[in-house]
Amino acid sequence: MDSSSWALLLLLVGILLLGAEVFIPSGGLISIAAGLSLLAATLCAWNAWWISSPGYFWSFLIGMAVLLPTVVGIAFSVWPHTPIGKRAILEAPRPEEIASFVELERHYAQMVGKIGETVSLLNPAGIARIDGERVHCQSEGMIIEARVPVRVIAVHANRVVVRQCMPDELTEESPPPPTTTRGESLDFDIS
Repeated sequence: MDSSSWALLLLLVGILLLGAEVFIPSGGLISIAAGLSLLAATLCAWNAWWISSPGYFWSFLIGMAVLLPTVVGIAFSVWPHTPIGKRAILEAPRPEEIASFVELERHYAQMVGKIGETVSLLNPAGIARIDGERVHCQSEGMIIEARVPVRVIAVHANRVVVRQCMPDELTEESPPPPTTTRGESLDFDIS
């Protein structure tokens, strides 16, 4: 077997080993073997064609420069569809798995614009009663005392944002907030 046959054979072996490195976890041993095979192929091509016809040698190198990235690219595009690739690359979660508090957010979104009353001090978070329901909410950063009328202005995920109502906001169109009794239990102990 002459040097040109060895060059082509070693190039083929190097390309196959490089493709196998993507599919077989070897800790880099297969890639070292592929690198040595490609180096030996280059040396054989130099021995075969450098003196007699350098154009063949340069064509061989250009062919290597095109084939190697192509083989690696194809191997990486096929790899996720193999059993090892499916285990290594996790499947993306579905949108409903990512979104948290979807039902709660829909429920709270219906409260926007409604008037309620704070049950506890909002410093800036606390409890308010809106439509007869105790809701954990927060103010826009201001401290709001207990038993003060508030209006729901926004909902962000599972957070209800309220603003203290001014006396002129409490018109006949919007009923006054429900009053609470002094004996109502809170979610926490004040004493």
